Amino acid sequence: MPSDISVTLLLNHIDELFNTPDTNPFSTHEVDILGESGMECIKKRVTHLWPRRPDSVHVILQLPAEQITPGLTENTNTAVRRYCTDRIANNRLQRGLVNQRARRQFTGAIIGTLIALAVIAVLSVNPFGLLPDVLRGVLIVLASFAIAVLIFDALWSLVFDWFPFVQDNTVLTMLMRMELAIEPEPDKIRS
Repeated sequence: MPSDISVTLLLNHIDELFNTPDTNPFSTHEVDILGESGMECIKKRVTHLWPRRPDSVHVILQLPAEQITPGLTENTNTAVRRYCTDRIANNRLQRGLVNQRARRQFTGAIIGTLIALAVIAVLSVNPFGLLPDVLRGVLIVLASFAIAVLIFDALWSLVFDWFPFVQDNTVLTMLMRMELAIEPEPDKIRS
């Protein structure tokens, strides 16, 4: 069931949309409390719905009134698209490197498995009768365990390591189309 996501972020300055501010738990601004950029906060809200995709993402950035200038919304939209485009390209590059590493790891696992199988075969035959049966059994179990670890880790990399990049790219594609508005920060309530 798709839905809309609405996010309102209070920022001290427009740069906090992309740059991580210092962590300040005494602040009332989410980006300060978490020490994360505004884009990371928005991405987390969209990713939270995964694998569902929202129909639309509405973001309101609230800034001190004196920082809002003509054209700021258009410039920010352009910067968001540029940021998302470059992050998507970087994720594709990183995904390719992760896939390449996983294939190399899988090739190494196959070679290691063949060596371990050869050791198991030699231990099973015990051609010279030098090893006691208990030691042979322990070595066969250890070689079998090595095969399991090698294959499991390599298969895990092949099957799952690419997923975070695809998920991030899907979210970034949605954020490229988000509706962005910039408003003055509401007056602080004085007690």
